[in-house]
Amino acid sequence: MNNNFILAVNTSIYDGYNLETVFASIKRCGFNYFELAYNQGYVGNLNQDLFSEENANYINLLKSKYGLATLALGCTMDLSTDNLFEIFSPRLKFANLIGAKYINVCTTKLANKEKLITNLVSLKPLLQKYQCILCLENGGDYNFDAFIDVDDGVEILNQLDRKYYAINFDPGNMVTYNNQLNVIEEAIKSLPYCKHFHIKDVFVENEKFKFLSIGEGIIDYKTILLGIKERQLCCSLEIPLRIYRELDSTPKRYANKISINVIEETLIKSRTYIYNII
Repeated sequence: MNNNFILAVNTSIYDGYNLETVFASIKRCGFNYFELAYNQGYVGNLNQDLFSEENANYINLLKSKYGLATLALGCTMDLSTDNLFEIFSPRLKFANLIGAKYINVCTTKLANKEKLITNLVSLKPLLQKYQCILCLENGGDYNFDAFIDVDDGVEILNQLDRKYYAINFDPGNMVTYNNQLNVIEEAIKSLPYCKHFHIKDVFVENEKFKFLSIGEGIIDYKTILLGIKERQLCCSLEIPLRIYRELDSTPKRYANKISINVIEETLIKSRTYIYNII
């Protein structure tokens, strides 16, 4: 294993399981890092209590118990919403308490881009206070089409302080939003602007986009992974097995959680594929 390559598990793959089960499984699969997926509309049971000091203390206890660490927190929601400063304040405090420096977020609809920029600027004092970097992620569905290709993301970044704002690129999202884009070229193009990277693979079955082990889908990750390694970017496996997207990118969620055996097999296969490349 390359000690300079930090690969985490995004907990969306465990949607429906309690944190003790999740952390024990992550460790069992050979990982040392996790990224909590506290994403609106993406996982079940998301509520403001998750961002409490009490929950941060609990997570820190589990981190110690299982020998895990975290560098990133998933906090996707519509960033053009009113009162974003008040909504994000407990999120960023929580991130600081658990040791997550990179806050991964999608943006908003293109029609709300002006409000998005205003809201992002307003968060800078919080990012300074809690020593976080807000990493904007390219959208995987039409709810977040203010940032689809890298040029969209750079245009937004150019209106912000690069010390506190960056990109979290997700090739899988690009495929599900517009599979005509050259995802390999766009991923490499994104790297100078990234502080974090989501590794996600996709395939099409029964007129749906579904997610699977890295290296088994549409995306050829070899060049991308070598670029991530060269820049020593933090990254995580974001493989939301309980989510699928319609061909028009509409996100849907299966009613039942995924078997823990399937989850662990997916993670171990993905980890093996990645480390065979790097």
